[in-house]
Amino acid sequence: MTNSEIRKLLERWSRDGRRTVHEADTKRILRLAGISVPERSPTQGMTAVKLASDKYPHKTEHGLVQLGVDAYDSEAVGRKMLQSDPDGEILIERMVAGNIAEWIVGCKHDETFGPIVLAGPGGVLVEILNEVEIRLAPADEETASKMLNGKVSEALLKGARGKPPADCRSLTSFICLISKLFVEHSDLIQEIEVNPVMVLRDGEGVVAADALIVLNQGNDRRKT
Repeated sequence: MTNSEIRKLLERWSRDGRRTVHEADTKRILRLAGISVPERSPTQGMTAVKLASDKYPHKTEHGLVQLGVDAYDSEAVGRKMLQSDPDGEILIERMVAGNIAEWIVGCKHDETFGPIVLAGPGGVLVEILNEVEIRLAPADEETASKMLNGKVSEALLKGARGKPPADCRSLTSFICLISKLFVEHSDLIQEIEVNPVMVLRDGEGVVAADALIVLNQGNDRRKT
């Protein structure tokens, strides 16, 4: 993990007065931390086209996400989205295929316990299943592994409806890495959310498909 590069970016964005860091920039941080994200600007195949803008942290609600776009048409689709915020950034990524499960992994400051990490079934299942496990951050491998032992979580990761088993080891490592990243920069970061984390079949890893960082401001800053 290149902490110095990560810190320089976070400090610069904080000085610029940013509060919400859009998906494209958040994924810059994740890449520097050694976390897998989708391939950008593929020339063939199906893509996800999004407008990365601090003004629109919830892109789907504003029609600023389009999935299954042929790579040939992706630039044109992105340019239309850019009309909503000319200062935004068009994010074109290869669609992640073959995932076994979608997970949410996030970190934030709790007023009582301090830095915490949460993880559970993500994507559209977050509110439906409501099976999110919460632990103190940073989480070690043993702690992170136990966060995957919920009744529904275990069933999904073992491969529901004939699917093969998911890569639980990579998901465990992902939880540890996100929680470590958060704690090391908790004086600058108020919250990190990655949803969904695409969990591929056993041995194939995980991919952060969408992500957001919220920065501390002024009196919100914590000392490390």
